[in-house]
Amino acid sequence: MLFGIKLVIFDMDGVLIDSKEAIVETFNKVLAELNEPPQPSIIIEGMIGETLYDMFKKILPNDKHNKIQWCFDRFPQIYVNIASKKTKLLPGVIEILDHFKTHKLKLSIATTKRSYVAKELLSNLGILNYFDLILGINDVSSPKPSPEIIQKTLSRFGIESNEAVFLEDTTIGLEAGKKAGVYVIGLTTGTHSREKMSDLKPYMIIDKITELKEIISL
Repeated sequence: MLFGIKLVIFDMDGVLIDSKEAIVETFNKVLAELNEPPQPSIIIEGMIGETLYDMFKKILPNDKHNKIQWCFDRFPQIYVNIASKKTKLLPGVIEILDHFKTHKLKLSIATTKRSYVAKELLSNLGILNYFDLILGINDVSSPKPSPEIIQKTLSRFGIESNEAVFLEDTTIGLEAGKKAGVYVIGLTTGTHSREKMSDLKPYMIIDKITELKEIISL
């Protein structure tokens, strides 16, 4: 049980939303515009949590690495329309957001999406107003696993690291949270398994987001 928590920081993909289908479809549409073959869903889903830059760097042949920045910029232009139709909230999200808001905790987002994309998506899903702060990859100079996005979040609220919990579904995000000194909790509803996340030795790993009610004392 954690006491004295004032802030809960959420990753988005695999934590609050199921966006796999939208990400896979968008990624392959960008590849198609470069006349590259589509990638299997399992390959793309396995990279979720990494930056788009790194994802395209892994897939594109070396002679097209000069197109990575173009891919990075093109992806959100396509993604916004697809995501609005093919993204859904994961089970228990509304319940846990209501719970924490009722008890006056600060809630924020720390995502590798651009913040404006995240805001539009959260607005479409009807949960934007739950959050006091949304930071994305465009708000930091170094993305996860750098702790910068977590450190910046703490600074914005004037909250100490031992007063914050960060909920993540990938080892990349868990590493960022650990470096920042917050309590990191792994969630198995995303792309990384319990076994894989265990290597990062988070404070805890849970299977349902609603389990946070039993972990954070209010």
